[in-house]
Amino acid sequence: MKIDFRYCAMFLALGACFSSCSDDDSDNRSFVTVTFENTGGILAGPTSYGANLYYGYEGTQYSGAEVPVTDDVKLQFGLSVSSWTGQKDFYGGGLILSNWNYRSNPVGKENTNWWYSYENQCSVCNTKSVNGANAGAGANGSNTFAIAFGYDAPESSNGAAKLTFTGKAEFPLVSIQVCNTSYAFGTMLYGNPFGNTPDKDLLEAKGWFKVQFYGYDANGNPTNGGRPVELYLADGRTDKSFILDSWTICDLTPLGKVNSVKINFDGSDKGQYGINTPTYVALDDLVIETTPETH
Repeated sequence: MKIDFRYCAMFLALGACFSSCSDDDSDNRSFVTVTFENTGGILAGPTSYGANLYYGYEGTQYSGAEVPVTDDVKLQFGLSVSSWTGQKDFYGGGLILSNWNYRSNPVGKENTNWWYSYENQCSVCNTKSVNGANAGAGANGSNTFAIAFGYDAPESSNGAAKLTFTGKAEFPLVSIQVCNTSYAFGTMLYGNPFGNTPDKDLLEAKGWFKVQFYGYDANGNPTNGGRPVELYLADGRTDKSFILDSWTICDLTPLGKVNSVKINFDGSDKGQYGINTPTYVALDDLVIETTPETH
């Protein structure tokens, strides 16, 4: 089995240049990078399972967060209403904040699949970070990142995560950094007991898994002709098969000006209840163009 980790090279320069706000003197454009640091939102905890993401948690529960983009516009995200509990919690899908990065079993959990199970669902699989340090695992060595869970499909029991600008504001998106979670990575690498080919990993089964970004304007109409921007998180269909294990920059410019973005998934391993591959992805460093005439 060959794993080749690919990168979207065309936006590497952008990822290196924009850390907060910047102005490009050559064309008078301005940009903001949402790094998910210091949002005021609660980090998933007290373990990498994220018990505080669920209704009934005895303590302060995460409900959502917002990030300033301009003086009068914020980017908001949070949890969807769960069909099981009737409350906003992670069962229903959504976007949460995390700094966990376990990629192996800790002491006391040897000889288990803990690190690639739902019990470690809030960890990013960034092999360029220190395993289990739970710091510095975000894009460009930052501490905090977002994790999206859930997808829109008739057979799905949860909903897709969303990012939305307040006040019906619209901005062009430039790029976002993407990485697999440990749960999704390990399941694809070692095989899914609930999948169609439980005796094979996703690459051996010639399978694939991808994240999709759908844009919508302030009136709820799809942008880019309804077509998503897509990035493969794993692909075993060619000799250059890979499972993504580090932050990769994805170009979002085809979406145009958007008021909201929906994060969805598609994959080859599907069954009666939809996609068998865990529908999670880690996100960081969303670059937004904030030039006045663009919004």
